Amino acid sequence: MKHFPPQAMPTVGWHYDRMALVLHWLSALLLVAMTALGWTMMAIEHTPGAPLYFIVHKSVGLMVLALVVGRLLWRRSHPVPQLPSKMPAWQLRASQLVQVGLYLCMLALPLAGVAGALHSKSGLVFFGYTLPRLVAPNHDVAESYYDIHGALVWLLVLLVCVHVAGALKHRLVDKDGVFERMVPGRR
Repeated sequence: MKHFPPQAMPTVGWHYDRMALVLHWLSALLLVAMTALGWTMMAIEHTPGAPLYFIVHKSVGLMVLALVVGRLLWRRSHPVPQLPSKMPAWQLRASQLVQVGLYLCMLALPLAGVAGALHSKSGLVFFGYTLPRLVAPNHDVAESYYDIHGALVWLLVLLVCVHVAGALKHRLVDKDGVFERMVPGRR
């Protein structure tokens, strides 16, 4: 990975491409919405209107899973923009660990939800259409997967907070252009 000081940032390869920007911000929006929806669902779980929330959560969760797979494929075939050479090695390593953690959570979180739904009595639903049941319902197994799903939400929230704090540090303290790499319209 190449590193450039802020005053010597290249004009090519410094900014994420348009598709990476769309995938990043769409993922961010959906993950915030899904987290809020998930927490709302838990608060109203046994009320009459709750099943609709669960259907929407499962459906959008499947879309998030597809989006994350798309992001991973896109990232694999498109290079990550360079970082400034003045960044300390520990910050580079921390950034890499947070990025890996975010991607693992974004992948494992919907997978755990899917596994829980597959083992639940209601099954896996996509906008009202029940998807084929691959396993027999098992309440205890479903609850185990939902526990993992819930723990991963908290881990994702923590990692997002660290990610946002790092981005704001680059914008407000370092002023090194790293923040601008993911801002739409900034070239």
